[in-house]
Amino acid sequence: QAQVRSADAKAMHLHLRAEKHLDSLRGEESAKQRIWDEAEATRTKLKHLQDDMTATQRNYDAQLAILTEHICTLSTKLSDKDESIAAMQTNKILCGRCGSWNAVGRLLSKDIGGACQTCKEKVLSHS
Repeated sequence: QAQVRSADAKAMHLHLRAEKHLDSLRGEESAKQRIWDEAEATRTKLKHLQDDMTATQRNYDAQLAILTEHICTLSTKLSDKDESIAAMQTNKILCGRCGSWNAVGRLLSKDIGGACQTCKEKVLSHS
């Protein structure tokens, strides 16, 4: 009888320890699942951020290409205007007073003020 009680007590003790370890194992499994879920959520978030970065980079590259093309177009237009202005400044205007020809570029300079180079009469006025 004493042996049976001792065996029962030992069995009960082992059963309680097994239950305790099983509860601990369940808690650890639950914690492991939470960590896996958090890791999966982090991977999903990272994927979305990478997709956003890729889209942003593509948009940036497209805008940069458009701006580069626009700058090239403006540069060409500016060169054309410079050529046109240079050609216009080589044209000559006849002085009505003395009959000499004066270059437009020279007449437009600030120090000359539109005066004929020969008679100093005003040939061109700035507006």
